[in-house]
Amino acid sequence: MSLDEAQPVQTKTEPATKKHTLEHCKAHNKEEDCWLVISGKVYDVTQFLDEHPGGFDIVLAATGKDATEDFEEIGHSNAAREMLDKYYIGEFEGGKEAANQVNATANASAKEAKATKTNSSLQGILPFLPIIFVLVAILAGYQFLGK
Repeated sequence: MSLDEAQPVQTKTEPATKKHTLEHCKAHNKEEDCWLVISGKVYDVTQFLDEHPGGFDIVLAATGKDATEDFEEIGHSNAAREMLDKYYIGEFEGGKEAANQVNATANASAKEAKATKTNSSLQGILPFLPIIFVLVAILAGYQFLGK
């Protein structure tokens, strides 16, 4: 057999890794259908929810965003990290960098919402400050003059 007649060598190819967008991941945020994004990878943890030692609600609270920080803060064991492999369903579109950007945006939005809430609660107290000041002055005067 000459080189021209040689058959091409068949190589085993790995299936293409599925990429998931944030919008797609956000849709899977229920007890019956729960996905997490951790370190640029996407996991379908629906079957694990009832087994999670911290309860299913902790996991559900981490959906719709990059859950890497939540996962790392808890200090999961190596066994927990290895367990993720069986729930792996694909990559987060853009990888770790995109996941980090999602987190930064979510954190900025949360800080802005918290600041707005703080400002609005201060605005609720503002009209009562003069009354509070007068009451404190009366009590201080009563204590000082009463003795």
